[in-house]
Parts: sequence; structure tokens; C-alpha cells
Amino acid sequence: MMQRIGVFLAALVLTAGVALGAGNGVAKRPAYRIGVEDVLDIQVWKNPEVSRQVWVRPDGRITLPLVGEIFVEGMTLAELTDEVTTRLKEYFTDPVVTVSLVEINSYTVYLLGRVNSPGAMKLRSPKTFLQVLSMAGGFQEFADTDSVMLLRWEGDKEKRIPVDAESILKRGEGDFLLRPGDVIVVP
Repeated sequence: MMQRIGVFLAALVLTAGVALGAGNGVAKRPAYRIGVEDVLDIQVWKNPEVSRQVWVRPDGRITLPLVGEIFVEGMTLAELTDEVTTRLKEYFTDPVVTVSLVEINSYTVYLLGRVNSPGAMKLRSPKTFLQVLSMAGGFQEFADTDSVMLLRWEGDKEKRIPVDAESILKRGEGDFLLRPGDVIVVP
């Protein structure tokens, strides 16, 4: 029995590594992308009048003194640091900018239907379907695990993706990373 659990865990780790873009067996996570409602701390060395914490507005933008508005949704912290530095060069010689993530509020997924704790789930890092299902307390007794559906928006188009929950649960095969805004429907 312990050997079967070990094999299952090894398969799960391997699946997660492949899903995360692992190379040579070492999982490499992609850089965090800024999202709507995230809170950022932008510090400009020796310039406290420009430094501040900002909230990413619903339009994906932030506003900074001297810099103006920047569309930041989808940027990495390094990309935003470069953009703010470039814009401040008009006002300062060699500005030193540091951008930090204070709060992750954009990574939310939703579970509907026959799970033990349905609703919005704010995540702090990427999670797989199986991990989120576990966080929601699993399926309810009469859940139709053959008809689980993932709703995902790409641009302004909705994609309906069937989820093979039985295969994920029983064999540890086919687990996948969820994206911000994903909706899992369990009839």
C-alpha cells in the first residue's frame, strides 16, 4: 500500500513539474504577472515624493507622480521596474526603482456546484485542479464527477473545457494548473 502511495505521489510531482514547464526534473515557475486588484509598493531611492503603494485598478492601470498612468496588468515586476525607471529618466539622473508585490488579490478561482465549500477562492500562488478541489473539501456525495466543466476566458471568449476528474482522482493523471478567473462547475 505504501509503495502505491509513493508511486502516486511521484506521478503527481512529475505531472506538476511538466505543467509548470520543468526542465531536467526541476520545476521552474514562470514569473508572476501583475493582475487587477494587486497592491504594489514602488520605491524610488532618495525620492519619497514619487514612492508609494498603489492598487491596480479594474482597468489594469496604476498612476504615479511624474510617471503618469501605466497599464501594468500582465507585466512582471521586472518589466514594471524597467518601465518606471525609463519614464523617470526624464526627471532624475539614473533613478533606482524597486517594485515589490505587497498583496496578491488577482489570483482568484471559483468553484460552483457539488463541492463541500463552493465559492470564490483567493490563491497566493498557482494551484492545480486537485489542490483547489482539496482546499474546497472535495466533492459532495452525489456530485457528477463525469461532467465537471472548466470555464476559462481567453480575451472576451469563453472556453468550456471538460475535466476528467475521475482520471485525476483515481490515477493522478491529467491534473492541470488553474488560471486566475477560472470557474469549475461540478453538477
